[in-house]
Amino acid sequence: MKKFIYLDIDGVLCLGSEIHPKLTEWGYVYRFNPKAVKILNEILQITDAEIIISSDWKLFYTLDNLKEIFKWQKVIKEPIDVTPSVPYSAMQLLEENRAKEILEHYDIHKPGSWIAIDDLNLGSWISEKHFVLTPRFMEGIKQTGKKDEIINKLLYNIKNELD
Repeated sequence: MKKFIYLDIDGVLCLGSEIHPKLTEWGYVYRFNPKAVKILNEILQITDAEIIISSDWKLFYTLDNLKEIFKWQKVIKEPIDVTPSVPYSAMQLLEENRAKEILEHYDIHKPGSWIAIDDLNLGSWISEKHFVLTPRFMEGIKQTGKKDEIINKLLYNIKNELD
């Protein structure tokens, strides 16, 4: 059964403490917070979920570049896809657009279980059982309780699909 993590990067892995980008073969890249990477790696080991990039980073780097960047940042799994870019209206909120991109990807691929992790509040468009908000820019995925929330939602959604 496919399990997807729709992953934003800024405010989730790349935190306010990582303010100096490094010049790399892919251009300037902001470093991921090492403790945030450790948390993500633990989530990936426990859930065996695949990473889908929903972050705006997909606009600046190819999927192949993102795979290399994740490897360079010591994430144990590479992203397997990015969400589609949906035409953006000036009347539309960034949050709404991000949610539409995630839901469009979901509709195409129909994973058995999935979760969106973002510092933007997508809760008006994505059900709470499929969304984890990381509102603290200095903490991201390291915020107390977020790791367990993500794991529980992924595993609960799998259990519900099997019942």
